[in-house]
Amino acid sequence: MMVLSIILIIFSYLFQTIFSNYIGYTYQSLSWLTTLYTIISLLVIRPYFENDKKYLMILGITGFVSGISYTNAALLNTCLFLIAYYFSKFFHFYFPYNYLTINISTLIAIFIYHILSFLFLLAIGYDHYSFKMLLEILLHSVPMTIIYTTLSYFVVDSLYHKFSLREVK
Repeated sequence: MMVLSIILIIFSYLFQTIFSNYIGYTYQSLSWLTTLYTIISLLVIRPYFENDKKYLMILGITGFVSGISYTNAALLNTCLFLIAYYFSKFFHFYFPYNYLTINISTLIAIFIYHILSFLFLLAIGYDHYSFKMLLEILLHSVPMTIIYTTLSYFVVDSLYHKFSLREVK
């Protein structure tokens, strides 16, 4: 399961790179194809990890690398990834993992990521944008978040059951 998880994270990272670099994601021309693919992949593989330390290590490394690559704020990005993880963990403490709940939790986690980064940037006075722009970013991230979460969960869950993979201990 660890190999499958790493492959999904790398694929998601590359997918996010392609969309952010070649589709042209700017505040003036938001694309319906953009979302935070790496966070989605991390939240999709979460139920297949029994060992929280290994999962948090992967999450921290991915958050740090994504922060360096996309935002130039590696520590902030890593913290936002951790907050998204803890929200998802809390959410799935009450709700089982299935297509509906994984889509709801990833969508809310993406919203949390964007809202907290907006508030942080606003608080320090760096690269601020309007509340209307934040709402547009959230709206534009909904379709691909749902599509990518559903596809990722289907692929991971199918491969997990087909090859009788074990949880990461």
